[in-house]
Amino acid sequence: MLGFLSKSILFQYFQKGGIMMYPLLLCSVVSVAVILNRLWAFHKAKTDVENLMQKIIKFSREGKIKSAISHCDSTPGPVAHILGEGLKEKANGRLAMEEVMQTAGLSEVPRLEEYLPVLHTIGSIATLLGFTGTVFGMIRAFNAIALVGVSSPSIVANGIAEALTTTATGLLIAIPALVFYNYLSHRVDRFILQIEKSSTELVYFLSKRGDKDEI
Repeated sequence: MLGFLSKSILFQYFQKGGIMMYPLLLCSVVSVAVILNRLWAFHKAKTDVENLMQKIIKFSREGKIKSAISHCDSTPGPVAHILGEGLKEKANGRLAMEEVMQTAGLSEVPRLEEYLPVLHTIGSIATLLGFTGTVFGMIRAFNAIALVGVSSPSIVANGIAEALTTTATGLLIAIPALVFYNYLSHRVDRFILQIEKSSTELVYFLSKRGDKDEI
């Protein structure tokens, strides 16, 4: 019974907002989908970088570069993938390692940033859609006043309710979208920092040793 009542209230709320509630509904669905997608992607990409570097350095000190590469290949996340690509070029020297890791980074970063522009766009246009609905609602209210005057407050109230409903809905969609956009962008920046730091540390360590690999 409570579930039915809740759905009924939501449906009535949706109806009060008028035609602009449809694009706002689409924005909310896409926004939630993008947020969940990115949270899951970042969860899978998360790597214990400190532990990864310790293992790579340990294998490198033992001359087991192939073991280090295998460990990187079995570890999820962009940091492990990029370091693994760099290790595969160790025999070709420092410059080759830096170039291949830079190339790998250029392909990994766009994957991390995927769909974030969509979330930023939704955060921007949801408010504008809400304000557009506000304008429609006020036009409806003033048309009602022009037709029947102020003798029927309920007719005028419908237009005002539409205006306020779309404004509130647009803000309720835009605010979380922008908050998550900034949070997820910060996560991407942290991944990039980890990639740069780990790549530099690996190249410095291997070039400093300058020894031969043992299989």
